[in-house]
Amino acid sequence: MAENLKITQSQDESTNEFGREHNEKLQALSRSMVAGLYMLVRSVKMYDPENGVFQKPLHQLQDIINQIIGKEGRLELAGVKDSFYLNSMLVKVDLNSIENQRYLLTEMRAKDVGGFTLTKPVTVPDLKNFIWIFSKEQSSTSEEDGLAGRKLLNMRVAKFSKLKEKLDKDMNNVGDQKVDRKKYAMTVYARSVFFLSKYLESVRAGKPINASKALRLVQDFVDISYEQKTHFLGMTTMRREDDYLVYHQVNVCLMCIVFGAELGLTKPQLRDLGYIALFHDAGMTTLPEELATKRGALTPEERVAVQRAPLISVRNILMEKGFSRSTLLRVVTTFEHKTDFGTAVRDSRGNIQMIIPKTNLGAYAKIIAICDAYDALTSKRPYRDAYGPEVALMLMWTEMRNKFDPELLEVFMRVMAIQPVKVLSKRQQSLSVSGL
Repeated sequence: MAENLKITQSQDESTNEFGREHNEKLQALSRSMVAGLYMLVRSVKMYDPENGVFQKPLHQLQDIINQIIGKEGRLELAGVKDSFYLNSMLVKVDLNSIENQRYLLTEMRAKDVGGFTLTKPVTVPDLKNFIWIFSKEQSSTSEEDGLAGRKLLNMRVAKFSKLKEKLDKDMNNVGDQKVDRKKYAMTVYARSVFFLSKYLESVRAGKPINASKALRLVQDFVDISYEQKTHFLGMTTMRREDDYLVYHQVNVCLMCIVFGAELGLTKPQLRDLGYIALFHDAGMTTLPEELATKRGALTPEERVAVQRAPLISVRNILMEKGFSRSTLLRVVTTFEHKTDFGTAVRDSRGNIQMIIPKTNLGAYAKIIAICDAYDALTSKRPYRDAYGPEVALMLMWTEMRNKFDPELLEVFMRVMAIQPVKVLSKRQQSLSVSGL
């Protein structure tokens, strides 16, 4: 099936779902505006908006907003799902700002604010009255023209409840015009393969490109998996033997998202998991071809070279700008997923009786380890044919069982049967992803 999948750069690569083209100048202003709003909404939980501490950030936000209005003639900010759209253009934030964006969206929705619109230059008093909506003393929600006694002159608040109602109505009324989700899933898959091919080329050249550009693709995968996971898992059978590493990492990303959803992870957690999984084996691309495809046992020197691959993946992460808790999670997970879960205790006939955990591995690392092994076993390699799904799972449950968390492996085996119901037991539903 993969040989029929032509990987080319999409002509509308920079166009979002609303059809608005990417504009780098507008993107920079949009990111600054969202960052300014975040800082003000966060601060208003501690200080009265009349406090002098707000003067400078309010004037800075006024300048940014008026630049956008001067450039566009209007400003319409809307919070849709986990993202902001400015004048129908997706605002692309960097990885270090994702948590700030989530916080701002949560606070806005708590006050039934879906965004705001402006057709005239904004004033500081208007911005201050808008920030009052989120103050700690404010218990009521605002109307479109703001709070009682603190009316907005040029700004208009978009009610989140109405925005959500409109989005839901649009989704229910698309009829024949509804996008074929399976076809769209294939498109996202192809774009991911194309992006990862370029990324691995840059890693081999020693100058990794910005990996955060893949976040939008991962988010699309998460959205698709919530709607129809059979379409999603079916794509993991697509591979090209000569592009094994590219397809392998995309497939592992897909399986991790479906597996994680079955485990009850939230959409933001699935995006983080999928993002890490998409680049989990990137360091392997630096190995010589003859080593990556070698038949038989490796020499001690070759084994050392293979063991260095995760460190190269980690180095690439650390080369990116900024360092946050998310970066630390990516580093730890990328390294940990190669660590065996435990030591196997065998009986006199060599059968595994129990697994003694070696260390407290993070949940993301344990999920990626299982999906990584399954896709590798079911892929054809120069030194062996692909194992069938049943054989691969049997090998993972018997000979390789010490490499994986037994409870998660049991769940994974049932997930791969494409069951339409939740498969977690009550005891297993306490899975925590808070630890690294």
